[in-house]
Amino acid sequence: MGLAASQARLLTITARKADCEFQSMTLSHQKLALARDMERVSSDYQEALNTTKLVYDYYGSGTSDMALTYDLLMSPSVYNDYYPKLVTDSKNRVILNSSYAAAARAAGIPAEGLLGTPSSDVRNKFIEALANENIITATQAVSIEGVQYNNAIGNGSTISATTGTTEITYEQLLELIQTQSYDSASSGVLLGKSNASNTANGNKEQRLAIVDAAGNYSEDTSVGATITLEDLLKGDSQYILAYESQEGYSANTYPVAEANRLQDDLLADGENGSYSILSWMLDSFSNVLGGLSANDTALQYAYNVIYNLIYPSDDIANATTDGTRNKEVMDTVGTQVREKKNNNGYEQEVATKSPSYIGMTYSHTPKKGGIGGWFHSKDNNNSTVAINLNNIADIFLTAYVDYMTGFEEGYSYEKGSISDSNLYDGNNNKNFTFTIATEVEVDDGDSQLYANFYDSMFNNICLNGWVENDQIDDDDYLSEMFKNGMAYISSIGDDGYYTQSTYSTDRAILEVTDDEAIAKAEAKYNTEKAKIENKEDTIDLKMKNLDTEISSLTTEYDTTKSVITKSIEKSFKRYEA
Repeated sequence: MGLAASQARLLTITARKADCEFQSMTLSHQKLALARDMERVSSDYQEALNTTKLVYDYYGSGTSDMALTYDLLMSPSVYNDYYPKLVTDSKNRVILNSSYAAAARAAGIPAEGLLGTPSSDVRNKFIEALANENIITATQAVSIEGVQYNNAIGNGSTISATTGTTEITYEQLLELIQTQSYDSASSGVLLGKSNASNTANGNKEQRLAIVDAAGNYSEDTSVGATITLEDLLKGDSQYILAYESQEGYSANTYPVAEANRLQDDLLADGENGSYSILSWMLDSFSNVLGGLSANDTALQYAYNVIYNLIYPSDDIANATTDGTRNKEVMDTVGTQVREKKNNNGYEQEVATKSPSYIGMTYSHTPKKGGIGGWFHSKDNNNSTVAINLNNIADIFLTAYVDYMTGFEEGYSYEKGSISDSNLYDGNNNKNFTFTIATEVEVDDGDSQLYANFYDSMFNNICLNGWVENDQIDDDDYLSEMFKNGMAYISSIGDDGYYTQSTYSTDRAILEVTDDEAIAKAEAKYNTEKAKIENKEDTIDLKMKNLDTEISSLTTEYDTTKSVITKSIEKSFKRYEA
């Protein structure tokens, strides 16, 4: 019985010792895991020591701790001088939160923006939508709508709180431009009869034809006639600039040569002080309507419309000497109004019909025998090219109005019959009024400032487009967008235009050490470290107890094994005896 009991005890000790060794190994693995956790916590803490944050430092003190938020940038306040600091993407589109995006949709502004700035009606829809989205109050919306929409603010102009606009009617415009005359003698373009020298293309005569209200035709034969914009816009008489080939030359370049000469007088400013008719129109209109950036932009747009309407294409500039080809080329810039072989009234007929057409009018004299080409009999008036200056002035003004009204009035001014176009007429009951820059006293204070702010934002959204980001209101997300180069800052400059830049180059945004984040990280580190150390202490204590128990079991195991061995030896000795 003693031997059997000892053997049973030995098995128990062996099992217990194996269990203790397994527990000790498990605790060792747990301690290794805690060591990895401690390494991670330490690494996180070291990274946190380098944590920075973006703050708004409008006054440039270098000590600001004002949090950089989307609301601060995109809401009017003294901290942004009542001009929005726009959050933009890499394509310079304005990044809008959900509320602003809803307002843009309600105003009908597509994400890709609009061609230019729209009418005040669209702006007012945007303001009303801001109130509906609780960005501004209903009272503020009414107040802002009471301030005239400024489509130049943020688009080349920062003057609004001290500068206003004065409206003038079409009739008042005509009165103001009475003095804007065109003295061709001093400009380098001679409006009036002048015979050019005999060239390879033949003598060409420039004429200023005049058709009065009754349809009577005459010519101003003086060298250096004077006309005014008022003459052209009133339309009492029609003024036509014409070129006519002379002396019956058979050069096949007619009427392309005349067309190029006419285009030069209309468009090209010379090196010796010559002054084109189009430049004169731009300057004359600018003297009355210029001064606001939006007006100047609209005037430049009108200039470009006329230039593109008249400017010769490569086909014209490089026209061949084939007569059929020349007619095809001329049809791209003008309208043929007469084709007859023997009639000395070409120049008069081409001029008289020019008011009915946009672009050039020209005559076509067929080759003798009627088979293609360009042949001019000495007895004939030859190729004539003319353009109606009244129509040019009307189209210039129409293009200006078109731009200022956001291209919403359905105006059109393509080459061809004028009946197919829709030109602005001051007497067509559209009640359009013009604006000019003028100094005014501003009495409505905050209303003007708030209007400045939201007009600037509205103009940028319309011109550059927008994109929605419903997370942009989160301050941390916004900062990371800036730091990672996924968002930019667009700020208004001294020139009145918005310029995009990174946050690091913006004078009002600073990147500073985030002491609060570091303190939080330190507290977290100390807490995690204490937890890990407590767990390590507990594991160490358990491992120590297990080591003691294993040592005791080992001693008992050896003792029991020795008792078993001695019992066996005694048994063998007894049987041997």
